Amino acid sequence: MKRKTKILITLPFVLILLAMVIFQGSKAVGEGGSLVLYDSAKIGVVEKEISFELKRGINEVPLEELDGLNIAELTLKPVDEGVEVLGVVSQGFDVKSVFDANIGETVEVKLKSGETISGKFLGYKDGKIAIEGDGYYLIDPQEMAYFKVSKLNGEAKARTYAVIKANEDGKYKFKLIYRVSSMGWSSRYKLYLSDSAFLQGYVLIDNPTNKSFEDIDVLLVSGDVSFYQPPIYYRDFVTMAKAEEVVGAQVSEPQKLEAFYLYKLGQIDVNSFEKKLIPYVAQESPFEREYLYESYPYGGSSDIYEIISLKADKVLPAGIVEIYKEMEGKSVLIGEQWIDHTPKGDTLRLKLGKDIDLKGETKVLDERHYDRGAYYKIQVTIENFGEDEKEVIIRHYKWRGKILSSSESPIEETANYVDFKVTVKPGEKESVTFEYEVSY
Repeated sequence: MKRKTKILITLPFVLILLAMVIFQGSKAVGEGGSLVLYDSAKIGVVEKEISFELKRGINEVPLEELDGLNIAELTLKPVDEGVEVLGVVSQGFDVKSVFDANIGETVEVKLKSGETISGKFLGYKDGKIAIEGDGYYLIDPQEMAYFKVSKLNGEAKARTYAVIKANEDGKYKFKLIYRVSSMGWSSRYKLYLSDSAFLQGYVLIDNPTNKSFEDIDVLLVSGDVSFYQPPIYYRDFVTMAKAEEVVGAQVSEPQKLEAFYLYKLGQIDVNSFEKKLIPYVAQESPFEREYLYESYPYGGSSDIYEIISLKADKVLPAGIVEIYKEMEGKSVLIGEQWIDHTPKGDTLRLKLGKDIDLKGETKVLDERHYDRGAYYKIQVTIENFGEDEKEVIIRHYKWRGKILSSSESPIEETANYVDFKVTVKPGEKESVTFEYEVSY
């Protein structure tokens, strides 16, 4: 009997073509590597060295740990010579293993035209599916409506894998770098006030993902690192996560890295769906009570806050400070506020509450705007309605402005604000007048 051949029009089918290469089932061998976390973005960057046992020619190597991640953010490069990475493939589901498991089995294919073909699945030829039934069929997968099989799964294979070309059989080393979204770290502080101030700072590591890392070297980067992030629309999820005090983990003194600070946490386990709270700062120091008036270039009146001031013994990453007052042997929470990144030796000023006896007012005496900047002349007045003399810190937010002149010498000037200090007697007023320019 003459064999009948039926061939359908073919389009490229990349996943089936990739099925023709050699698949290496052995898992990559890797060390713990390093994990870099950022306090300015919810991203973890993993770097590690891994090894593959490869056959001469084209190999497919599973990368199970990358399943579900964005392979566009992945780097896999050889450390040894004689090997080349041809690409990385990530499949939404393991199409190839379903096909492979049914080679030699009876299958049924329904085409988009409505025709149904049954027979023995022979495998692939020229990127098409070969079936022998009442005839010999080469079917373009793009023309299939469904592919009915007797076995749903064959040998389990990774959905993410690398295609690697090796010149000879052997073991080859590679460097693997990839990102895990949603991971990050932050700082949390607790300040206890009695005769002195005791500041306890913690590093909070948050891993809300299903990825776990054992014995990995954790590095923490503090500073505004720029990552491109497309808009994200959040839904509410409830997850199981535990917070634990980690004994033995120690954060090193930070190292300056470009415009950022790098903290070496050491080797720890970062488990999936877990939070770790690790002690970092512990300092006891004297503090001063002062008063703070915050002024803005648009003018107006506002309240003045009682504050405490103390020197930072270490670099303090940005974070939330809980303020407690020791009262009759109890620690009572009296305030909470956000602090910006504070350099070592800088003064940390924290608000305690409003002072009803003090009022502040900002007047804009002159304001001019140019193509690439602006000029301001500001007068700040502090009035004391109370019965005690008080020292007040005037903080004016000038945002990239530079002071040109002032009636009082600033006690501190940064890119974003300038501080003056005035002493106001009961029933009196004190004013500071200054000029500055802003560059756009």
